[in-house]
Amino acid sequence: MKVFKEWNIRSGPEIVKVMLEELVKRKDKLEKMEKAKMRWSLYALFCLAILFLLGFQVFSSHHVSFNTNVLSLIVTHPYMLFLMLLLSIGFIQIRFFTKKSTKAEKEFEALREELIIRSTELWEEDINWEAREHVFSYMKKEYDINLYHK
Repeated sequence: MKVFKEWNIRSGPEIVKVMLEELVKRKDKLEKMEKAKMRWSLYALFCLAILFLLGFQVFSSHHVSFNTNVLSLIVTHPYMLFLMLLLSIGFIQIRFFTKKSTKAEKEFEALREELIIRSTELWEEDINWEAREHVFSYMKKEYDINLYHK
């Protein structure tokens, strides 16, 4: 157990250690997915800004009017097509990581709530909450995982 090598968990059965280790792994996975989603969002925003700037330049140089075929201007300009492809890849990746992030969040919250619900049966001999308080405060301080309430 990597999490508990730095401090000695004195109380609680082995299942508590396994559950806490899995909880930390799921939190790391959730943060990783949210970071990836944020990076792809910034990438898509950057591509969109460049696409608008290039589109403004193309349309202003061709003196676009009502009878101008805008689609032919877009298709004939190779950079516009390339940027639209990059932008579509960015949006696909944002959608992918949004789904992965939502799934990771559900898994993390499910395990966290299960640990909260089962805490009384996992620490049966800890009537005064001393061991639980020690573990819960450690998890809150080190990993920012709140185990006090749902």
